[in-house]
Amino acid sequence: MLVELVLFGGVLFLLWKVLSKPAGLPPGKWGLPLVGYIPWTNKNFEEVVMDLHKQYGDIFLWRMGNQLLVFLNDYKMVKEAFSRPEFTVRPDWETFKTYEETPRGISTTHGVMWHNNRRFTLRQLRDLGMGKSSLVEAVQQQCLKLRDSIAKDAGTTVAIPLQLHVTVLNIIWHMVASKQFDAEDKRLQEFVHLMEEFVILSNRTALQDFLPWLESIMPDFLFKRLLKYHEVIDVKEKFICYFQEEIKEHIATLDPDNPRDLIDSYLVEMEAKKDDPETTYSEWDLVFILFDMFFAGSETTVNTFTWLCCYLAANPQAQLKLQAEIDEVLPNGALPTLMEKSRMPYTEAVINEVMRVCALVNFGLQHMAANNTTLGGYTIPKGAVLSATVTSIQYDNRYWDQPKEFKPERWLDDNGKFSMTKEGFLPFGVGKRVCVGESLARMELFVFTTMIFQSFSISPPPGKSVNLSPDLSGFFFRKAMSNKFVFTERKH
Repeated sequence: MLVELVLFGGVLFLLWKVLSKPAGLPPGKWGLPLVGYIPWTNKNFEEVVMDLHKQYGDIFLWRMGNQLLVFLNDYKMVKEAFSRPEFTVRPDWETFKTYEETPRGISTTHGVMWHNNRRFTLRQLRDLGMGKSSLVEAVQQQCLKLRDSIAKDAGTTVAIPLQLHVTVLNIIWHMVASKQFDAEDKRLQEFVHLMEEFVILSNRTALQDFLPWLESIMPDFLFKRLLKYHEVIDVKEKFICYFQEEIKEHIATLDPDNPRDLIDSYLVEMEAKKDDPETTYSEWDLVFILFDMFFAGSETTVNTFTWLCCYLAANPQAQLKLQAEIDEVLPNGALPTLMEKSRMPYTEAVINEVMRVCALVNFGLQHMAANNTTLGGYTIPKGAVLSATVTSIQYDNRYWDQPKEFKPERWLDDNGKFSMTKEGFLPFGVGKRVCVGESLARMELFVFTTMIFQSFSISPPPGKSVNLSPDLSGFFFRKAMSNKFVFTERKH
């Protein structure tokens, strides 16, 4: 009997050790081995995270399958964490690597490759005109096409036109490959479709990152079918073919003394470093830099401007105030440049307030602890993944008065000047991995906003209202719901 009691006690102790959360970790949901915590609720992922924030505070954990996620819900804590070198690493997720053995490009790499690619890309964006008049002119010309597209359907009920996506993609093509496409171009239409498809498919890849043991218990064909593995690879290879064709064309026409664009500049740099045994430059790596440029540089801008249209259609008084400022600073339909930006504080305030309320990248891009460390008084084990809960932070009443209200005026000081010094604002991230394309995105949004609302007013269809609820079907973006609008040409 004693032996049985000892064995039973031993089993209970082992179960307790397996099921209990180790001491020192942040509070939160630990769950069961292999599967972690599974909330039995109809709420979406963001709503569950918000509930956990209310329950546990500014830092909490949620074990998902084999992966330990730590959510940060305070701006100061996020700023501290993402400025520390031990948190600059990205998670080793297939969602990020897309089945590459070694991560490449900018957004998902770390170490020497990340440092080299980030520095190169920042230099190229600056040299190619980020913030300069040459690029502003290219953005203006693309926005004129967007304006023409809207004019064709003015006065009727329409969705945001495909030309918006084309406009943003053409700005990136201009910078990286000196290319332009028309909206009717079948190749460009396929490119847009592939981008949309890839974002949707990437949600399935997360199953492998959080429940890797499924691969051990399921037949290979069934596991890959569950992940839609072959569809992911097919889309990825189509992108690779696009970019490899451009690289080959650039190699054939390259003038090392006169690089035309980012691809040329990378090829020149790659040749210069070919004998360096520690070089990270390669044509394959260039493919993934281009991949990053298009995804990071187009999806965010397109979706942010779509949100801007939604909020201005829903807030006609803010729209009228914006248009009054545009008309005063840019009379007779003059095109905007960066020279006018300082004289248009309300326009900047509208753009920043839209970025705040839409909280587009609701959990940012994840960081991983490179070693055992501490944060906020808690132990953060090596391999734990950190997420900034952008929605919580940008709606935090410690930083924002009436955070659920759309109030562009919150960005203006007592003298009516635009004030950017705001805590609790994370549209481009913070710390060592802040977005390399922030200046480009801000310039695009400024030009788009001034040119479109200089020429048009926007409203919901008669008898309808704008749905400002976010579409939370994806993990990475809070997209705007599908809305219809009426664009009305303004008379000057």
